[in-house]
Amino acid sequence: MNISLKTVNLEVSDVSFSRQFYANVLMMKENAGRSHPPSFAYLESPGCAVTLTTPPDGSPVQASRSIELGFETDDLRAVRAAVEAAGVKDIRPQSMGWGDAVELRDPDGNRVIVYQFKR
Repeated sequence: MNISLKTVNLEVSDVSFSRQFYANVLMMKENAGRSHPPSFAYLESPGCAVTLTTPPDGSPVQASRSIELGFETDDLRAVRAAVEAAGVKDIRPQSMGWGDAVELRDPDGNRVIVYQFKR
C-alpha cells in the first residue's frame, strides 16, 4: 500500500486575497478546473497542492500555531525579492546547518517557510 500527502487544506478569511498571495509570492499555479470561485481555490506546486476555502459556518479564521507550510526553492534570493516586492513585512531570515530560509506569514497569519538546501 502507498500513501502520500498531496493536499493541505486551509480555511482563509478571503479566498481571492490568499490566492493572490500563494500564486504571486509563492509561485503556485491555480487549477481552474478544481477551483470554485469565490469560495474555493485549488493551487498546485510540484508535489503538493493547497486548497483555500472560507469556513462553512462563517466563523472567523484563526492562524494555526502548530502548522508550517514549507516550500523548497533553488533561488532563495529571488524568492525573498518577490516576497519583499509583494509588500510582506514580517520576513525572518534563518540560517541552519543544512541551508538558508525565510519565514513569513500568509494573509491569515499562518507560518510559511521557504528554504534552500546547501549545494
